[in-house]
Amino acid sequence: MIRVKIHKKPIENRTILNNSTIEIKEGSFNIITGPSGVGKTSLLNIIGLLDNAFVGEYEFFGKKVEIKDNSITTYIRRKYFGFIFQDSLINVKQNVSRNILCSVDSQNIIAARERINDILVSVGLSNINNNVSFLSGGEKQRLALARALIKKPSILLADEPTASLDIKNKKLVMNILSEYNNQGGTVVMVTHDLELIDENMTLIQLLNT
Repeated sequence: MIRVKIHKKPIENRTILNNSTIEIKEGSFNIITGPSGVGKTSLLNIIGLLDNAFVGEYEFFGKKVEIKDNSITTYIRRKYFGFIFQDSLINVKQNVSRNILCSVDSQNIIAARERINDILVSVGLSNINNNVSFLSGGEKQRLALARALIKKPSILLADEPTASLDIKNKKLVMNILSEYNNQGGTVVMVTHDLELIDENMTLIQLLNT
């Protein structure tokens, strides 16, 4: 599905991810882990075509992608990817519904509105009119999941989606990701929490170089 060959990724006064080759298989659940500063988030951004400032090659479904061509990378990113960032960018001045629909392109907004209740049920939220400022940390993270899933992405990239959550909410988030994966979706997730990894996941262990 995705194959990235990174010769080097310059960052500040050093390089990271030197001579790395990463392959993401369709329908797989991948965990990126490693020490702080090794390049986990940078790798996730490269996989998601958010970062083209590296020396290397990128293949998508067996075809080489010109990573410097913003029109191509933007098309692929919008069509195939969903993102959950460490800073979920939840707008606390808006209700649940508006936060979810803000990520949807105008041509898909009608279909997204028809799906929103089902998506909320799938992430354990109920009232689309609830003000986000009243949600707990765990509920806000599940809202971020709903916002990513509303677009029906083929690939879901998640950067530390369980960070700062209690055990109950960690399990809820992982169950949602696992259900998405069981339905055929591909997951690439960064985490420090090795207890979240099970034998069905593919571990991408990054080391300091």
